[in-house]
Amino acid sequence: MNNSGRYLNHTASAHPQQKNQPPSHDVGYLWVLFSVCTIFLLLMKEGVNNAYFWQINQAGQHFSPELLASITDMGNGVVTGSILVIILCFKPNWILRAILAAIICLILTHFLKSYFDASRPAALLTQINIIGDARYSKSFPSGHTATIFLLASIAFLSSTRRLSRIFFVALATLVGLSRIAVGAHWPIDVALGAIIGWSSIYLAMLVCKTENLSSSSQFMILSSLLLLLSCLNMLNQNEFPLLPIVDSLQKLYLVSAATFVCLSYISYRSTKERQKMLRIN
Repeated sequence: MNNSGRYLNHTASAHPQQKNQPPSHDVGYLWVLFSVCTIFLLLMKEGVNNAYFWQINQAGQHFSPELLASITDMGNGVVTGSILVIILCFKPNWILRAILAAIICLILTHFLKSYFDASRPAALLTQINIIGDARYSKSFPSGHTATIFLLASIAFLSSTRRLSRIFFVALATLVGLSRIAVGAHWPIDVALGAIIGWSSIYLAMLVCKTENLSSSSQFMILSSLLLLLSCLNMLNQNEFPLLPIVDSLQKLYLVSAATFVCLSYISYRSTKERQKMLRIN
């Protein structure tokens, strides 16, 4: 077996026709992009944006803070990155494109946040439902939503299973809505974050169309990503200091990602040993 395009034995060649297919040829991908762009345009009207904020934010009072915090923290870079590492263990031919898309998403999000420096709901409204630390600036766009929609887009395009695609889009949507429910963002922030995250993989695929990484390179890159995520987990301030379940879940995601990387490496070494024995025999 050729090592150069595989990390797990069954992943890289499962759907060869899909490997280099651009997002512009995927009708489902385009429909999601069209939907979030339409929602963004509708929310540009201030009255609509405010009305939906109040409806979603007040609805958040009917759910436990622990549940909302756990959902919204899935847009945290540590959690999203851990899930992405797990996905890339099964889709190694997406590693470079995923990393490039993450860089594009990060740059666009932070540039727009600094450029607009928009006030968050807590800075302008009273008697809103706030879970976790209250924040007052750099609201537009939502970084958590951009991150989770980036993950969803990678999972969407790397899979041909309809249920898998629906699951990740639904998860990203739920995380986006939770950003409003915890009082961190306006609906229009979430809509633009979704556009940025969903579009970033398209831009990355325009630049990085093919990949040719050896299995050892794949392992090194994923291990480095895991180390970076672990450092971020230790250095970043927890958005929900009074809800220890959030920090515990972050560590659980990291441990899960580390487990998958180790299992993948064991599978890779086992394959190499079998190949070596076959050559000897």
